[in-house]
Amino acid sequence: MRNIIIATLLLSGGLMAADSVQANSAGGFAKSIDGAAFYKQQCSNCHGDRGEKAPGKTAPLAGRDATILALTIRAYRDQSNDIGSYTMHKSSQMMKDATVNLSDRHIGALAKYISSLQ
Repeated sequence: MRNIIIATLLLSGGLMAADSVQANSAGGFAKSIDGAAFYKQQCSNCHGDRGEKAPGKTAPLAGRDATILALTIRAYRDQSNDIGSYTMHKSSQMMKDATVNLSDRHIGALAKYISSLQ
């Protein structure tokens, strides 16, 4: 079931936001997002400079698959206050607050960067 959900989200453009350069409607190119700088600003306080910290019962983030990371971050961002997260992840108000204003492009850049960490 998990693979079906992931495949469906990918086919619907789940990681298209991970592209570092995207064409905009005017035919130009959107400015790329620096995943490293954004991670340091938004995530390193809890997860460590290299994704090595594991708050609560979570495993460290460093080196995880970028697709799974992007889907997880999106799930936290999109969770409903009434029913919690709609995927296999538990709801987390802290993560919802941290991700609520992230665009899909920001999430893609973060996922790529975190995946590259060792």
